[in-house]
Amino acid sequence: MTHKKFMDIERIKESNTSGFNKGDHIVIQCKIDGANAAIRYDSETDTIVAQSRKQILNSDNNLRGFYEWSQTLDKELVKSVLGNNKIAFAEWLIPHTIVYPNDKYNHAYFYDVYDTSTGQYLPQNEVKDIVDKLNLTYVPVFYEGEFISWEHCMSFVGRTDLGGETGEGIVIKNQTRLNDPNTRSPFYLKIVGEKFTETKRQKHVKVVDPEKLKSMEENKALAETI
Repeated sequence: MTHKKFMDIERIKESNTSGFNKGDHIVIQCKIDGANAAIRYDSETDTIVAQSRKQILNSDNNLRGFYEWSQTLDKELVKSVLGNNKIAFAEWLIPHTIVYPNDKYNHAYFYDVYDTSTGQYLPQNEVKDIVDKLNLTYVPVFYEGEFISWEHCMSFVGRTDLGGETGEGIVIKNQTRLNDPNTRSPFYLKIVGEKFTETKRQKHVKVVDPEKLKSMEENKALAETI
């Protein structure tokens, strides 16, 4: 079975926000500070396949327990829901930088499903439906509705629904432009909190200026009236 890596989500920059417009349907999710993981069903081996971001896992390379956890799932249920063509991506919560309550660790939080037969990611309403059918946990959603502004999106940065003092950040998913082939304008963007950036000592990361984004939005709205 070929390994499928999850997409690279860009940090928000002044140069990559043009793909989000007022009225677009968006989902803002909690960005969890764990390890990228995924499960799928393989009909050739009749097994649940577990993977990390870079490779397929096994008992020797287990992503700190994710492989063993995946093998406890109901194989027939996974087979019936995912079939042989869908990959369910999750964040496997293990200790990193953000501190969470102890009972949240060693648990998988699912946020996306990729269909290998179409080469596309599924809309979030379908993702949630699949995760629910699997009796697994969907990543907390802070907001779903029309895109209002970047200022509105940024108001959710730092929030956490998993407990702890603060969250890592947010992921904004544009459902109107989902799977848009125009890669110059991403349909997923992430905003990482300043506290997380400072803790990780990522001083080279340029934090976007909210005022510049606001000015760009105003200029864009003015241009659309001409």
